[in-house]
Amino acid sequence: MRRRKRLGQHFLRDDAVAEYIVSLVPSGLDVIEVGPGEGVLTIPLARKSRLVYAIEVDAALAEALMQTAPPNVVVVVGDALELEWPRADFFVSNIPYSITSPLLLKLARCRLPAVVTVQREVAERLAAEPGGENYGRLTVAVQCHYQVEVLRVVPPQAFEPPPKVYSAVVRLTPREPCVEDFEEFQRFTAWLFSARRKTLRRLKLANSEKRVYQLSLEEIVELYKSRKAF
Repeated sequence: MRRRKRLGQHFLRDDAVAEYIVSLVPSGLDVIEVGPGEGVLTIPLARKSRLVYAIEVDAALAEALMQTAPPNVVVVVGDALELEWPRADFFVSNIPYSITSPLLLKLARCRLPAVVTVQREVAERLAAEPGGENYGRLTVAVQCHYQVEVLRVVPPQAFEPPPKVYSAVVRLTPREPCVEDFEEFQRFTAWLFSARRKTLRRLKLANSEKRVYQLSLEEIVELYKSRKAF
């Protein structure tokens, strides 16, 4: 099956990595998988899951998967960013590079427990701590809803064709959301991190020389709530 470069497709070929990812998914659940490709995760997921909703934007790949998947796999043809996701208990994806950030933000809104494979650089951003270069708006958005664990680095050779970068398997465990209105919080953090190196004093947010990228999630939430109060 030919991949489409514009879709950011890199098919997982390493069976050991696939088995590891599937082992992280509890048994007996309804699972959403985005970007199933040729089904390297879909088929073993189906063996331990009640249902697997495999959402695939590439019609040719979706058609091929329909021919090989067991009966408890529901192949959904469409864009995972645009579709309303079915009700499910867990989320799995080797996330196509081209949709990484928007898909993670959509996942955060749903707060499903998840195991995702992303570029290692993205994994480092998701797990970043305040003060580092990787710490930013995506970090805050995801950590607002999840405990983040980077579990395993995956080399380029595990994929076909090999990407130019390493990937990583990340587990996302839901936590109590840090705010009630996530969309409004997103707008606030977009504005805040557009000035990531400015001090709070310069931004007229507080009498502090602390810079935006040095703020903890809790401090950002407090700033957000204090602005809402006025």
